[in-house]
Amino acid sequence: MTKIVELIATTLQLPIDGVVKSIEQAPYRTKKFTIEKSSGGRRVILQPSAQIKPILYWLQATIFDHLPIHPIATAFRSGVSILDNASAHKRSLYSVRVDIVNFFPSIKPLDACTAVLRSKNHLPAWAESVEAVEIISKACFDRNEQLPIGYTTSPSIANAVMFPIDAKLQEAISQDEVYGNAILTRYADDFVFSTDRIGACKKFVSLIASVLADHNVPKLSINPSKTRYMSRLGGSTLITGLRVSNEGNVVVHPLYRDHVRLLLKHYHALKLREEDVPKLIGHLAHIQHVDPAFFTKLSSKYFLDIQRLRSGTNLSIS
Repeated sequence: MTKIVELIATTLQLPIDGVVKSIEQAPYRTKKFTIEKSSGGRRVILQPSAQIKPILYWLQATIFDHLPIHPIATAFRSGVSILDNASAHKRSLYSVRVDIVNFFPSIKPLDACTAVLRSKNHLPAWAESVEAVEIISKACFDRNEQLPIGYTTSPSIANAVMFPIDAKLQEAISQDEVYGNAILTRYADDFVFSTDRIGACKKFVSLIASVLADHNVPKLSINPSKTRYMSRLGGSTLITGLRVSNEGNVVVHPLYRDHVRLLLKHYHALKLREEDVPKLIGHLAHIQHVDPAFFTKLSSKYFLDIQRLRSGTNLSIS
């Protein structure tokens, strides 16, 4: 590592020896912790060392921000949210959600470097060098050569790596005689396919299994136990935590509504635990964005409480 290291050191105003050491030690100097998953279980998060973070930001700005992302990808993109992901399917009658097994850990350094080389026309010449491959492999992946959840560069790498698969699936479902009036989105490891044609969802599941089997970069597979067939008319369409109603409106899940109502009731009665106050503020912001009609209902009953929460004059159990 010479030319690129010098460029990094000069741009970030860091000593060359320090940059080399940070890159070499990056896979091993991480902090591991877990968070609860909404679907149950716990998700492993890796926090990179303070020394490698500036280098990750530099790689993001010079390489990964310039890699093409297919339009069906709705996660980790500026100006796009889970509401956009769900709203894309609100007019469809039938849908299926397909989950990818171990999505981030399945992405390897070779996959990332292949995505970089595939997009070399959009990047500086040094990005296709052996040195760049070595830096990306060490700085952006963990000791097991897996893409870590928690790194600033991981979402962009994942979206870029998925471009050929996303494109092939989108092209395939454009066959109206097979898939009907179809819509496809991917939010990280969740594909959602929707259509107006009965039977097309099962055909899509077979299609995605075949496409993934044909791709070795990255090597991915679906999780059949998490494949969920949904119907808007049956009220079972649930996409990235949001529900599409019979009328085609995107709303928060009824259980989520009940949970937030309970938190507000406890806050109003001065019985809400102090540690739950920030959570309630976050829930209200989420609801206001994705389900404004429900937020209006909450505001009509708890207007003063919501004002106090947002002004910082929080009331909670002592």
